[in-house]
Amino acid sequence: MLLLDLDRAAPAPLFQQLVAGIARLVDEGSLKPGERLPPSRTLAEDLGVHRSTVVRAYRELRALGYLDSRSGSYSTVRRRAGFLAVEPAGAAPFDYLARATPAARAALRDLPADVGPPPDPRDPVDLSRLTADPALAPVEDLRRHLQRTLLRGRGAALEYGSGLGDPGLRDFLASRMRAHGISVSPEEVLVTQGAQQGLDLVLRMLVQQGDAVVVEGPSYAKALALLRVHGARVLQVPMRPDGLDLGALEAVLRAERPRLVYTMPTFHNPTGITTSQAHRERLLALCESFAVPLLEDGFEEELKYLGEAPLPLKSMDARGVAIYLGTFSKVAFPGLRLGWLAAPPSALPPLVALHRACHLSGVGLIQAAVARFCQSGGFEAYLRRIHRVYRRRMRALMAGLEAHLPAGVRWTRPRGGFTCWLTLDGVSLAETDLVARLLEAGVRVTPGAPFFLEPPATPHLRLSTAVEDEARIALGCRRLGEVLAAARRAPGGPG
Repeated sequence: MLLLDLDRAAPAPLFQQLVAGIARLVDEGSLKPGERLPPSRTLAEDLGVHRSTVVRAYRELRALGYLDSRSGSYSTVRRRAGFLAVEPAGAAPFDYLARATPAARAALRDLPADVGPPPDPRDPVDLSRLTADPALAPVEDLRRHLQRTLLRGRGAALEYGSGLGDPGLRDFLASRMRAHGISVSPEEVLVTQGAQQGLDLVLRMLVQQGDAVVVEGPSYAKALALLRVHGARVLQVPMRPDGLDLGALEAVLRAERPRLVYTMPTFHNPTGITTSQAHRERLLALCESFAVPLLEDGFEEELKYLGEAPLPLKSMDARGVAIYLGTFSKVAFPGLRLGWLAAPPSALPPLVALHRACHLSGVGLIQAAVARFCQSGGFEAYLRRIHRVYRRRMRALMAGLEAHLPAGVRWTRPRGGFTCWLTLDGVSLAETDLVARLLEAGVRVTPGAPFFLEPPATPHLRLSTAVEDEARIALGCRRLGEVLAAARRAPGGPG
């Protein structure tokens, strides 16, 4: 007879208590492999429960691998491969971290810089977040187009989509690229799940373990993390006030023959720098002369709200050396994960094949709904509205920095986008201490170190105007200035 205690007053159903009791007896070794269990009718009578309770419990135990049974026969305790009836004292759990690939460990090392600080109950001014302001999102427009797409398509939007992406969205993106001077057809546009996936696909196509890839120094932190996952040998070429140091780049191209150059020529992240027409022409000419592919990240291309900006590098690309990477995430829909690649015809087949192999397709419903929104004129109207907002915010940031930052602190003066880059000459505090002190003072910023392969000697901070209004930005600048002034007056002191 099985010694089982069932508590009819307990919240757990009787069959679950029976499952747990028999499993415990097997785990302890009281029930041995091959031992017969009582017939369901007999056990039900012994326990004073309905037979269906025992039948259900035996069925669950078979699913869990504790019992074997055949129709018309007894249920027997199953011998489970590799099963230890009693775990040895001090036995360590299975260690996946020890078995993780170098790529997985590289991603794990980069995680702390990605997750950011915990929320603060005092609601600090957030000058760190780099994403479209959700308060400005065209929620109602998008809801309407999602509903229409789902209803009018009779379920077609829920099918697997094309490897290239929704045709309507590719039509819109190609026309948008042409408005930026890039001559591209819809067949040369691949829709991705965000710019990060687009970058991943290009790296999968071109870069093997140990291959050299050139990036700016500083450069987009998540690009550096992805390059480490791919095992690339990352070469950072310094940024100058006018952009990537082209003299240093030429020396690197001559010495290393890298597989790829990755650059953000417009509203660079983190510095906010936009390079000149002449700089772009020379950069493209260098890549052409050394036959090195160029990946242009236009993540904030649509945020030109303070005067004119030069056309993208891709617009000057006569030989097809450049691939353009775009995204909606920094403009309108970060959570929808929509980006795209505009690539030369020879690059599309391997990119689409990789996309199919790794992801099958994108989310067709989202792509089709966003296409409807864009084609209706909603995207243009939204851009006009946010340009007015972000123009005021960036001007508020520049005015606040002028008014409150101490002498010796330098910053960039972006002509669009969200980001501004501070260089803190004469501040002896480590960046981590400085960022913590600023959070205590009620302003959240992004440290500069994650944008470099090695922490620079001079501390840097990245500021963003993405989510705070003008009054909050001015308040944040005042708090920032107070902390920096104190750090300069009393290096290493309490501030």
